[in-house]
Amino acid sequence: MRIRNFRQGDIPILFDLQQLAAETDGFAVNEMIDFMAWSTQPELESTYSVFVITDDDETNEWGQAGTLEGVEGEVVGFTAVSLDQDTRAYHFLCKGTVHPQHRRRNAGRALLICALNHARIVSAEFEFEAEQEGQPIFLEALLPLHDPAASHLARKCEMQPVDEVVTEGMKLYRREL
Repeated sequence: MRIRNFRQGDIPILFDLQQLAAETDGFAVNEMIDFMAWSTQPELESTYSVFVITDDDETNEWGQAGTLEGVEGEVVGFTAVSLDQDTRAYHFLCKGTVHPQHRRRNAGRALLICALNHARIVSAEFEFEAEQEGQPIFLEALLPLHDPAASHLARKCEMQPVDEVVTEGMKLYRREL
């Protein structure tokens, strides 16, 4: 599997993945990212940094150079990272999903680590100011309550459950950067 940046052409796939995840994991569809709006309002893209994971067949070698340039697998998951600040902290919130058939194969973990690395890079721009203000910087992830692997994934990424009201069917996990 490989992670890459989101492209406009991914919108229908990401929309379908969210619909499937809502059905599988039992959370509200109206709480998801409105990717279909992105196709008519591209300025909405600036709200999130979105990364997708594809199911590239890494065993399919095309000579010594590896996989053939331009040949990619299908998108099987994504994470969308947004930054918000309130009076208590800075919050990098990850929302996303992995196709149910591709779960428990480390795709979610890879996406969460990608989000963590992205948050670390972006937070370097305001880390000093946050420290001066006494505000922590958090990476947060919304993970499905009904997927037993979600809490395991959170622990692997050193995230703790948070008792805050979030989307029905989802649990918020957090770690300080």
